[in-house]
Amino acid sequence: MAFMEKNNLFNASVLVPAFFFTAAANALEPMSYTDGPLQVIPQVSARVGYDDNIFASESNEKSSTKVIVSPSVQLKAEQGLNEYSVNYAITQGTYQDSSADNYTDHQLSGRAFFDFNIRNRLELLAGYLDTHEDRGSGLNQGLNATINDVPIEYHVNSMQGAYEFGGKDAKGRIRLVAGIQDREYDNFRTQTEVKDRQTVNTSVTFYYRVMPKTSLLFEVRNKDIDYDLSTVSLDSSELKYLLGATWDATAKTSGTVKFGYAEKDFDSALREDDDGVSWELSMRWSPKSYSVLDISTDKKAEETDGTGNYIDMTSLDLQWTHAWTDLWRSRVYYGASNSDYVSSAREDDLISYGLGVDYDVRRWLNFGLDYVYSERDSNQANLDYERNTIFLTVQGSL
Repeated sequence: MAFMEKNNLFNASVLVPAFFFTAAANALEPMSYTDGPLQVIPQVSARVGYDDNIFASESNEKSSTKVIVSPSVQLKAEQGLNEYSVNYAITQGTYQDSSADNYTDHQLSGRAFFDFNIRNRLELLAGYLDTHEDRGSGLNQGLNATINDVPIEYHVNSMQGAYEFGGKDAKGRIRLVAGIQDREYDNFRTQTEVKDRQTVNTSVTFYYRVMPKTSLLFEVRNKDIDYDLSTVSLDSSELKYLLGATWDATAKTSGTVKFGYAEKDFDSALREDDDGVSWELSMRWSPKSYSVLDISTDKKAEETDGTGNYIDMTSLDLQWTHAWTDLWRSRVYYGASNSDYVSSAREDDLISYGLGVDYDVRRWLNFGLDYVYSERDSNQANLDYERNTIFLTVQGSL
């Protein structure tokens, strides 16, 4: 198991997990340029495709060709067992038939990993994200998709640290994590100011090794959510108690599962506290070295975009990747989620499925073709939609 779980600054697409569109990158072996202890790794990806419902709308469907270009660069250095890296990526999205929805996103992140000795390790992460919400998502869903004439923009600053005590092969080890994330919206302030917030995450996880590559775990996790405006009554804390296991038992299977109890308590007496079960599962099964099934499911609380106290979300994602030859791979994806807007009548069901194929032209060059269908079924008027997208992707290393 990786020492630090990924600190995702980007939210996953409402259509499909990001790994479906970026699976081709996993086969890419980018070229690096070395200058002493420093490695420079440049990459670029370009996607060209068609979206038949860019606003995810039931009655205001608009289609467009879309081009997404994303160059990135990573700087890496190692000093003994210590590792350091800085990553920067810029993403430019262009709509041929809706130029108002064009966007430019920036992501900057840094990582420092210190391996002090066999029992002590520390990882520090920092990031800055300048991004957007497409019209038809977030605050602008349903009939609201065209109220604003351009996408909503926001930025996120984040820092996180993780300390782990105990040898990797020790019977027991403990992991402490603390992080802070500050989100602020940049435009349409009369509409978006109420969503500015700061989130502080802390957790402690104890691992107990029961087999060479299998450990039981107990985790306590806390999240404090503080909205900037005092007039917003959504300030809350979330507390989770989780039991589970992590394993890499054989060449065929690996994963982590956690199951437990969660509480969400609001500072305001006007909002009702809630509790219930919570779970997380991430598993990879490889019946053959060239055939992989990825499974993930979770039940968690998400902040509301304006309806209800919060969103009680349950999701399931399945992806099968099969390498037919050394050069060709296919991917099949299915996803489903249920969003219950607690304290309101709204409930949404989202399903999506997709097909993809990758071709490795060279070690540093890959082509991919993906088709995705998604559908939302809501018990509220004007929130249903169907959507088809198809994209050709080229990924390479300079």
